Amino acid sequence: MATKRDKIKRNIKKQGPIPTIIFLCIIFAFLSFILNLFRVSGNVTEAGTLETSVVTVNNIFGKEGIKYLLNNSISNFTVLDSIIYIIMSLIAVSILESSGFLKHLITPLKKIKPKYVTLIFIFIGMISSIFGDFSYALLLPLAGVSYKLLGRNPSLGIITMFLGITIGYGIGITPNYQDYLLGLITTKSATSIDTSYHYNLFSNLYISLASILILTISSTILVEKTLSKKFLRYDEKDNLNISRKAFIISMSIFIFLVGVMIYSIIPGLPFSGILLYDGTKEYIVRLFGPNSAFGNGYMLILIFILVLCSYIYGRISGNIRNSNDTTYSLTKSFENTGYIFVLLFFSSIMLGLLEWSNIGDVIATNIIDFIGSLNFSGFPLLLIIFLLVIVISIIMPSTLLKWNILGPIMVPLLMRANITPAFAQTVFAFSDSVGKLFSPIYIYLIVAIGFLYKSDSNMNTSIFSTMKKMMPVILIISLISFVIIIGWYLIGLPLGISSSITM
Repeated sequence: MATKRDKIKRNIKKQGPIPTIIFLCIIFAFLSFILNLFRVSGNVTEAGTLETSVVTVNNIFGKEGIKYLLNNSISNFTVLDSIIYIIMSLIAVSILESSGFLKHLITPLKKIKPKYVTLIFIFIGMISSIFGDFSYALLLPLAGVSYKLLGRNPSLGIITMFLGITIGYGIGITPNYQDYLLGLITTKSATSIDTSYHYNLFSNLYISLASILILTISSTILVEKTLSKKFLRYDEKDNLNISRKAFIISMSIFIFLVGVMIYSIIPGLPFSGILLYDGTKEYIVRLFGPNSAFGNGYMLILIFILVLCSYIYGRISGNIRNSNDTTYSLTKSFENTGYIFVLLFFSSIMLGLLEWSNIGDVIATNIIDFIGSLNFSGFPLLLIIFLLVIVISIIMPSTLLKWNILGPIMVPLLMRANITPAFAQTVFAFSDSVGKLFSPIYIYLIVAIGFLYKSDSNMNTSIFSTMKKMMPVILIISLISFVIIIGWYLIGLPLGISSSITM
């Protein structure tokens, strides 16, 4: 006979995402009141200077807290980057599907075994980190539609892609702008011990390549063994035409336009580099920095190319016949998306409450102070850091915010244990990626749940039920990630180009 505790646990897992988010808001609000009442605080160390400042918890029930909620709840929602990413991505996915272009692209995948389809999608997710958060907005709905066209459950495709992107978030083969910003914090944090240190963006290249290979294969096996069996096959007929002529023309234009885009970001060639920022020598800043035309516009360029090529395919194949078809093709994927935007609205309130109250900052600083007080080194130190970064990520998923707090303490701590700053950042990146999988407040988990509801409104898409489905994969991937780190450390393999693990 089920106990009262078991019934409560089942009710929590079945609770819809919106009530869950509201419930979490209430918990965080009361937590801010309690921590403020007991004057709980933490010391934040500034990278480079080692100067510390005290951060305290703000009470959301106080006068300033009420003012904050009223003044910022709407603005926090309107500036949420994920909303823009999703709108742009849905336009591209809509016409890719409606034109038949996507169907033509993935039809060859019907001839291979499902496990290899899973492998391909996880690998794409793992290497997509160069596009940052935009990869979630584009690839989650694209995976759902692709799985539907392949006769597989679209919900399985969305979850598979979410796992792939998140696992590879901090270990992508190609560095992105976030890696550069993390490297700046690492460099400043290391100067208290080594003033000449400078972080190299490719300092973890070798471990990244090996990790992508190992985690792609292991994730594929885990998804096929644990997740695939939980989703029924999907059988939906469509009347989209397939045209070899349309495909050849569309792909030729696609390859040409992508080639032009790539040429425009290669410096030093005739008439090239026009989309790069000229105010610095750092290529990653020229490419993705805040003043870069490419960094600010690559999403628009990519969406334009996808829309144009899809439209051409649709017109030639006959899937898009007139202006009404064009309008429908650009908006089809927006059906049943209201749920996603409502989720994001309540999530923006929750995340704004957390940021203003400083709950995550205080918890993170106290945890990192605890780590700093330990006299461990080697394997025990790496294990504790790996686990505690995961714990911090549950309440603070933001990578940059975490490293800004953890880096100034964690980097010197590991340097004193004869571990290089580059490996310290690598350990953080691995544990940060895994930690996002454990966080019920990670914004792109909530986005994924919105797309799951869109693909099947009858499915139990609560936050905790979705996490429960993924948990076997998450736990084993966490273990494998740590084994990679500790194995690399014990064997002493080179970390990357001109980079080692020990000093």
